[in-house]
Amino acid sequence: MSDVTVHCQRCEARCKVDDLRNPDAKMLRRSKESWGLCINCAVHDWLRNTYPPNILLAQSGPKILLYPHIQQQFTDIMRVACADARPAEINWNIIVENWELPFPQKIKPSASNPCSQLELDEIASGKRPGLGCLGPVTPDPLGGKTTITSFEELNLLEPGMGDELKRTLDRTKNTRSPDDGQK
Repeated sequence: MSDVTVHCQRCEARCKVDDLRNPDAKMLRRSKESWGLCINCAVHDWLRNTYPPNILLAQSGPKILLYPHIQQQFTDIMRVACADARPAEINWNIIVENWELPFPQKIKPSASNPCSQLELDEIASGKRPGLGCLGPVTPDPLGGKTTITSFEELNLLEPGMGDELKRTLDRTKNTRSPDDGQK
């Protein structure tokens, strides 16, 4: 194991360079280079570059990471992804405290993240809705009725749908032979 130490590129925390790495690690890999992020900044970087956690955190803020059940979910992700890091190495309080520190690079859309830095900033500031944000509530066209009993009511929900269903049913009825459905 190497005794080389470096400083995190983001928070300046001291990090140890480690030659013992898991080649199967899909996340939070130990660095063999003399540069990189500490474990806490690496966790934050993974969260900000992974959809949908990045959207959820943009909406809720980082304090949600202090909940034990959220930390356990992240531990489960680490296990499945064969992470080099151990859950005990993560200091969630430091992640929350350092949340606003800048990263060396902006977020770019990718296969695992359709969001850009601008989109996340707009969600965080409230300029853009995030996940699960519904538009304005529209009046109920059926007045609270939960069972559709006519083609006209179906047209109220989706214009033209009742008429289209009626035409389809009429065509089907006209193309059936008298023996269909009888044994």
